[in-house]
Amino acid sequence: MWGVGPAVVVAGGSVSVNTADLDSLASSLTSAAGSLDDARTLIANAVTEVNMAPPPPISPPSIPNPILGGIDLEKSEALQALDALSMGPGSLQAVADTLRGIASDVTACSQAHSLAEGKAAPVNGLVGPVDVRAFDSGLLQMALGATTAAQFPTISALLASSPAASWLLYKLLEDNEDSQAAVEALQLLLSDPTTEQWVKEDLVRIVLLTRWLKNAKTGREASTVQTYLQQVSQRLDPWAKQRLPGQVTVGTQTVDTKSLTPMQRVAMVLGANAASLGAGIYGTQSGITVTPVGGSGATVLPPAAKDPFGLASAVKPGMTGKGKESKSPQSISETITHCQEVQSSKNSLGQGYEEAGVISIQRVEHADGRVSWVVYVPGTTDWTVGDGEPQDLLTNLEGVGGAPTAMESGVVTAMRQAGIQPGEEVALYGHSQGGITVSNIAADPAIQERYNITTVLTAGAPTAGADIPDDVHALHLENTGDAVPGLDAAPTPTGPNRQVAMLDTHQMSTSGYPHSSSVYAQAAEGLEDKAPELAEWNKSFSHASGAGEQGTTATEYTFAIQRNTDPNGVYQGGSTYRGKVPSAQPSYPRPTPSPQSTGEH
Repeated sequence: MWGVGPAVVVAGGSVSVNTADLDSLASSLTSAAGSLDDARTLIANAVTEVNMAPPPPISPPSIPNPILGGIDLEKSEALQALDALSMGPGSLQAVADTLRGIASDVTACSQAHSLAEGKAAPVNGLVGPVDVRAFDSGLLQMALGATTAAQFPTISALLASSPAASWLLYKLLEDNEDSQAAVEALQLLLSDPTTEQWVKEDLVRIVLLTRWLKNAKTGREASTVQTYLQQVSQRLDPWAKQRLPGQVTVGTQTVDTKSLTPMQRVAMVLGANAASLGAGIYGTQSGITVTPVGGSGATVLPPAAKDPFGLASAVKPGMTGKGKESKSPQSISETITHCQEVQSSKNSLGQGYEEAGVISIQRVEHADGRVSWVVYVPGTTDWTVGDGEPQDLLTNLEGVGGAPTAMESGVVTAMRQAGIQPGEEVALYGHSQGGITVSNIAADPAIQERYNITTVLTAGAPTAGADIPDDVHALHLENTGDAVPGLDAAPTPTGPNRQVAMLDTHQMSTSGYPHSSSVYAQAAEGLEDKAPELAEWNKSFSHASGAGEQGTTATEYTFAIQRNTDPNGVYQGGSTYRGKVPSAQPSYPRPTPSPQSTGEH
């Protein structure tokens, strides 16, 4: 604990530590504590001897002896001094206990470094998860209220009964985007018998767990949701494997489906189903538009599934719009805050950008003539599944699954428009969904060939599925009270250049949910100075951002990313409509299971 700041545990990194020296130090500290115990034993023996010693001869009563009274006083004071030296504050016992405590901490450090040498995954949180069975008891009415709880079976039956019925409910809520998004998410889960059965079986658990996660008062939320979703993904994995082909697209690569984690497979199927549902509501995805704010012209790409990252599409370099003078971030905290400001700037961009994702790219010119770049990608701003705003639930599902996303294509296209040259250092930062996006970009071999991505920073993002190269310095900030980093159902991998800083803020005075950028920014204040194990990462990030340098200048460009949809075929309702009714059934052909399936396929 650093004063009033968060408790922090950093996993990963390449700090060189001689564990034999640590073990030797712990042994020496323990030995010193033992020597102090021996000294206390000698004091106890001396006190016993003094107390048992016979008093001096008593003078005849007729002869006054003032010396005797002085001896008694000195004896009493000496015994009190020996007692204070032996026990109590500042005593030999207190020092011995402190030395043993330090020895225990040193031993724990030695063991931690030994585990890190074996590339052990970080512990789930600082105090471990809550047993999810604790959420099986309790009344649903306590969480939802009696009225809502009573209505839930009716709402579920309505959504599951027919696509047309769910569309009618959706239209009734068209003035409330949050409610529409909730209906879409529920319809997505209830449209398939397997996920519908999961929701029904775990209904009370899901509701009570969600309420507990929302309160976020224990610092155990992230590890708890990670553990629960790990169990859920294993339950749903046979269903997911049946619905996926033998090979799938992850970024620009084609990989064997069995190489994915259970959660990646489940998320990939849900993402495909969400895209089908979104096509019926908003129209089929027809492309992606990347527009430089304040400039003219735009780049239009095919949908991400047809051209991952947009790398096969022509892009005109220099389409950056009007850049503005900016200040490159000087710390992790400033980086997080600046990205939050980028997200907030969307409201001031004017008409045409209401349904758009916004990112920014800083061009940093150094005093020595170098040019480097910092890319900022904010998180989710829309919880629907496939409208014009690509920072939505659909991108979340696709990103966790590893499928190409509109945001990945938009960010890489913006990097191309900005004119980033081969060899120029690039640092990527993303919060929440933005962290998924930048991690997937950094992990892709085609991107590695094109760009010199040296540093990645994420906050509050589920990034376990991204295989970031060993030569990229990556730091993932994960608040133990934030459920979002646990949504990939696995601990984030660590290595010599890939680190996870787990922050426990539940005892801090913070405003907002632990997932918010403002909480992460506050928790990260001074982190570079307080955690020496982050020195190599900080050096890499500062070299790209210009932090701490004299004579650097930064120009910032903002880009709007929109998902294009074709409204033809969107369900309009009515008996005369001949188009497709909204459905979350996947648009891809389902493979026929092998008659004699053995294990994974």
